[in-house]
Amino acid sequence: MDTGTLCEPIALDPASSVRVERVVRPAISPAPEPFAHFHEPAELIWFARAQGSVSTEWGTHAISDGTLMFLPAMTTHDFRLEAGATEWVLVHCDPALGRGDPALEPARLALPQAYRPDEAAAMRLAAGFDWLVALAATSGRAGDVVMLTRLLLKELPAAAPQADLTGAGRTLHRLRPALDLVAQADFRLVTIEEAAARCHLSTSYFSRAFARAFGVGFAEYARQYRLRAAARSLMTEAARVSDIAYRSGFQTPSHFTAAFRKRFGVSPSAFRRRYLAGR
Repeated sequence: MDTGTLCEPIALDPASSVRVERVVRPAISPAPEPFAHFHEPAELIWFARAQGSVSTEWGTHAISDGTLMFLPAMTTHDFRLEAGATEWVLVHCDPALGRGDPALEPARLALPQAYRPDEAAAMRLAAGFDWLVALAATSGRAGDVVMLTRLLLKELPAAAPQADLTGAGRTLHRLRPALDLVAQADFRLVTIEEAAARCHLSTSYFSRAFARAFGVGFAEYARQYRLRAAARSLMTEAARVSDIAYRSGFQTPSHFTAAFRKRFGVSPSAFRRRYLAGR
């Protein structure tokens, strides 16, 4: 699976409730395309090498080498990383992973946060995430993966950050009903008029605000969401590619294949084979 893709469907293994992925991009890599999205699992990220920012509906967080970031479940976020060599570890986890642990009470993990540790803590975190990647790749270590993920979550500051719905964060929050509508519709085509009405905005104002906030127009966002939903179906269903293509709103399977290949770097059939081989 293309490790440069930031917005792949998230499928957690019920045995571990944690999914771990190391992303490495070479020095010649262009800046990743921005794309605001959200998903059910919470997300813990160790940016070993990266420069840029991550915008959420609560505000924007600066990212640099050695940044630990946490994103609660269902938080809209948009990676704006610079071009060049980057490396980070993504840990998607069940929101209930810390349940029963006083050190991981819900209030501590209720809002997004980015934490830049001192040198000693950064070395400890780098080693911890390296170990987590190795454990996740070893069969029969699901319990250890969960235990280490909890320990890494405890590296976040004890004081919960304060919500700050100002500027870009306020705009993202105001447009959130449109994202919810697309997610609820799944494969159904959602019109910009429907989305604007859900946000109680005029179509023209909504169109400008959405493109300014997310870097893409609403129609393109909805199209990309349907492609990710199609990818999820390829991973979890035995339906034919042509059936998934029509259900995803594409007029022909060939049009769907071309769009899917452009988004994920492989054809739908190759995507499914690669996923099944890697399970």
